Amino acid sequence: MSKTPDDSSEHSAVKNLDFVEKYFRFEEIESTNSFAKELKSFPASGLIVIRALKQSGGRGRREKSYFSDNSGGMWVSIVTPVKNISDHFIHNRALSLAVCETLKSIDRQISEKIKIKWPNDIYCGDRKIAGILLENIPANSNMIIAGLGLNVNMTSIDFPEELRQSATSMLIETGQILPVDLLLESILTAYRRFSQDSDIASIHEQYAENLYKKGSRAIIDHYDEGTFLTVEEDGQLKMQTERGYQLYSSGTLRFLES
Repeated sequence: MSKTPDDSSEHSAVKNLDFVEKYFRFEEIESTNSFAKELKSFPASGLIVIRALKQSGGRGRREKSYFSDNSGGMWVSIVTPVKNISDHFIHNRALSLAVCETLKSIDRQISEKIKIKWPNDIYCGDRKIAGILLENIPANSNMIIAGLGLNVNMTSIDFPEELRQSATSMLIETGQILPVDLLLESILTAYRRFSQDSDIASIHEQYAENLYKKGSRAIIDHYDEGTFLTVEEDGQLKMQTERGYQLYSSGTLRFLES
């Protein structure tokens, strides 16, 4: 498995963005996030973008495997400077909104179906279309990695059998083959804008408006049940339970059938 970047001129859209300091593109790699953790030099203000056509060892939350061994997806990591290492949610929110904005702009028929499922998934209807994973870089506390897996040009049979009922792609939803590089350019541009916007209240209002199943009955981590109300500006989920309002900084949110 090669770790040598492919500098094909076909993929110049991202390289031409003035805020992208470095762009690595691989035919196949174990994990773009893992590659990012091995970097030794970092920009003062711009982004490092790492994209793979396939990942052999993609990871999701809590070290769960993440299916990304298919060239029809967008498997990418964004390395960005942060003022404070605790500002993870600023970048989670910015990338979530960037993905939503880009996907909604492609096809109006699916626009209302694109939602953010706390803490780091994007859904189209009731199926997952993208996942986000934020990680620290141990060697540099002033940088974070925002990993994104987005199902783009994948058919149902491209997914492992166990994911075919729970996952979807832009091809399945729209019937269109989409240029992944141009999609990435759009997402990066929107991510940069959302992450640098100082009007946090307005940005968060957009995020809250796009939340999946807000107001529905839910359970978090198999023990706390209640009504999912919203997500606070600091990224904590707010739920109404028998014990009153409760806030959660992390966890797995599962919705109950009404």
